[in-house]
Amino acid sequence: MQAPTALTAQSGHEQIVRWRLFFYMGARVLGIGLLASGIVTWIAANWDGFGKFERIAGVQLLLVAVVAIALVQAGRGRRSCRLVTGVPGPASSGSGAVPAYAGALFLACVATGGLLALLGQTYQTGADPWTLFGWWALLTVPWLLVARSWFVIVLWLLVLNTAIILLLGTQLVLSPQRYTPMGYAWVVAAINAGLLAGAERLRSHYSDPYRVVPRLLALIILIALFCTLAASLESLFDGQSNHAMLLQAVLVGAVVSGGFYRYRRIRPDFFILSQLAVFTVLYAGTYVLIASWLFAESIELSVALAFLVALGGMLGCVSWLRKVYQARSGAPMAKAEFEATPARSSPLLFLFSFGFIFLLGLALILVLEIPPVGAAGAALVAGLLAYFAPPGKWRVVGATLMLAGLLLLAFEVFGPSEIDYMGRDLPRLGLIAGLLLLYHMYQVPWFQFLCAVAALVLFAILWPQYSPGIAFDPADAGLYGNRHDAGWVFFLSELAPGCIVLACVILMGLPPVWLRRYKTLAWALLGVPLGAYVIHMSGFSYSGNPSVQDGSNMLAVALSKWRLPTRFPVAYLGNLVFALLPVGIAWLSATRRRVPVADQAIVLLVLLALGVLWGDLPAVQLGLLLCLLGYELRYRSMRVVGVISIVVFLAQFYFQLHFLLLDKAVFLIAQGASLLVIALLWYRLRPVAAVRQPPVDQDGTTDPIFDMPDGLHGRQGSRLLVPGTSSVAHTLPAPVARSGLGWPSVPVLASIVAGLVAVLAVANTDIVQKEAIIREGTRFVVALRPVDPRSLMQGDYMTLNFTSQRADDRDLFSDYSHRYVELEPDAHGVYHFTRTLPQMAPPAQPGNVVVRYRRQLDERVLFVTDAYFFPEGQGEHFARARYGEFRVNQDGVALLTGLLDDKQNRL
Repeated sequence: MQAPTALTAQSGHEQIVRWRLFFYMGARVLGIGLLASGIVTWIAANWDGFGKFERIAGVQLLLVAVVAIALVQAGRGRRSCRLVTGVPGPASSGSGAVPAYAGALFLACVATGGLLALLGQTYQTGADPWTLFGWWALLTVPWLLVARSWFVIVLWLLVLNTAIILLLGTQLVLSPQRYTPMGYAWVVAAINAGLLAGAERLRSHYSDPYRVVPRLLALIILIALFCTLAASLESLFDGQSNHAMLLQAVLVGAVVSGGFYRYRRIRPDFFILSQLAVFTVLYAGTYVLIASWLFAESIELSVALAFLVALGGMLGCVSWLRKVYQARSGAPMAKAEFEATPARSSPLLFLFSFGFIFLLGLALILVLEIPPVGAAGAALVAGLLAYFAPPGKWRVVGATLMLAGLLLLAFEVFGPSEIDYMGRDLPRLGLIAGLLLLYHMYQVPWFQFLCAVAALVLFAILWPQYSPGIAFDPADAGLYGNRHDAGWVFFLSELAPGCIVLACVILMGLPPVWLRRYKTLAWALLGVPLGAYVIHMSGFSYSGNPSVQDGSNMLAVALSKWRLPTRFPVAYLGNLVFALLPVGIAWLSATRRRVPVADQAIVLLVLLALGVLWGDLPAVQLGLLLCLLGYELRYRSMRVVGVISIVVFLAQFYFQLHFLLLDKAVFLIAQGASLLVIALLWYRLRPVAAVRQPPVDQDGTTDPIFDMPDGLHGRQGSRLLVPGTSSVAHTLPAPVARSGLGWPSVPVLASIVAGLVAVLAVANTDIVQKEAIIREGTRFVVALRPVDPRSLMQGDYMTLNFTSQRADDRDLFSDYSHRYVELEPDAHGVYHFTRTLPQMAPPAQPGNVVVRYRRQLDERVLFVTDAYFFPEGQGEHFARARYGEFRVNQDGVALLTGLLDDKQNRL
């Protein structure tokens, strides 16, 4: 009788340890993300409170501090490993555990990019942005090799691909005579194919349990291959031979076939196979649409052929994936389940293919001038007949046709630009009811998700008529534009919080039998508000408080929203929902696991503080909520969506102009640093464990969106436990668990130090060279025309277009073999372009200067730089600039040192 009790006690302890580890990792990852975003934002603010050397030294000291933390963690982890016997390290176990110093190295990589951006901002070298990303990728290679973590690799891949794309847009490697858009896309695809081969070859040397790196690389390759189609179309319009289009289709087919073979036979990965299947359907349909239109010049025939090819491609891919699934799945019950629901294992294929085919069908209806109501009726009748056919094999076809028919009716009923809210209530409500009925008729996740999303979107459009909180008056609500915009604002402020609460009730409160049926509805209830918030942020000012338009303090604004107004608005209740819902989910999770009260209090207070700060900025709270739900229910895909939503929000938050960049930087850095301190204390005071456990749904089935079938897990990619081992590998003291075990300490420490030395050497060498030009270079002035946008990494700047009053610039720079231009001064001291040179040479006359220039493939001439960065909020001051002041050395390398007004006074 004692064994079960002991086992139960051990299981409860393991659950507590896993709970502690999750919140430690959550605080650590969120803290690193906020801190990295804050660093980039602070650099972009170009704060003039410090001098240029103080700013540069500050970022370098920050980089040194972060690398020092990584060194301490690496050394401590190695020493701790020697004190514990029988603890397998990552190298020996083959699991590729993430070392503790990987997070610090990730921050070091971000700080390196920030330092390079700061140098470009300080010395106004914005003409070659590819050099920033190129040096960034090159200098972080030593840290990439020892971090052995997928998130550092993903950052490096994004930086490298950005550098490649920007480099291919210059004439350093290509000239307009040899450049073709198709070749541009093929170069990107080929480089990433090589990286994919390397990632697969070295997969046992880095931690990537979810195979994020190869799947991301496969996605980049497929996007580049799809771009070859658009590039071939551009080539045809330029009068080139159409044989290139056929040849590139053959090459694309060969590459995709190779991908199918590799990830079917050599390295099985069902997710990448689904990516390839989606690409096949989209590419084949688009290719047939373009090719038939070019050769037959009949839009009706082109759309019809594309529709048939895409439909046939989807059916063929589904049949093939079904055979793959059945061949790889050894469990008879899994085979039987797939026989009943053939679309369950490939939701990506069905989601994207259905949308593409539906758009082609809608285009065909429009070009053939078929009444949408008639087409919808035909689809509904055919769908009912197929759905209720005796063998039951046509249920998926029938359900899909009925969904297409209802969506066609939705286009007809909701089609007018000015919606009559008093005229069509019954048909609209009937459509929503029909979609919900269809949700229950065919219980396959992708199909149910489409039905639920369509019903929610239609209800959101209809919601303003029934809104209890605000009368439908755009003027009173402070809204401008059409009623669709007002409807979305009402949905976000009134209906979205209720949808999210309902989703949490479904996921956390329903029994397993009901959860299987309504889990996809909960996904839609979470996904539609999240997507609406992201779209709303992209198109509108991100704040409901107009008083922040002058750049008010972020913390003051965050706290002021909690003052109770005289009238209790619905938006205030929505803020409460977003602030308290993650706290409630965390409390339920802790209660179910019987977590100690002290641990609960710490976590709940942290989540409550985040809710107070981000309550009316719902994207962060929604991301946290999805991560908490994903952990509690073991939905890996929900955690992934939560992390992505936070990343997307931070990227969009950077471009919201209602808050000063400096205020946003302080706001983000303070939160990130606080979370990292809390994570460190939690790590030191609470035991954690190295957990390996397959992501399983609450109802016992694998997650249908991102999890692959058990039989398709690779050796290193599998997250299944070895038989006879516990799901919690070891419960260790905090300094030992999740440290960088298994690698020799000297190479790791040497690589970390080498990366730091390389970054500092390159940065300070560049500073010395630039300062020499400023100090000793020849001064000259050129006329310009400024514009005012915002850079991603370097803040506010003006785009500079230099002009000449003595020559036609286009004729002057017509020789693409030349790289230098000579300028001569006029009577007012303003320099003008006179001639171009193939190489550096002495000026023709005393007083002239020779300057090196660059050229883009779009034939734009980049003279020294195309941008001038200035502190945030000073755009109006620098808009008065009429001239640029430069310094050039004897090698023709010039720097923009300042802007001058119309009287040549420095601004």
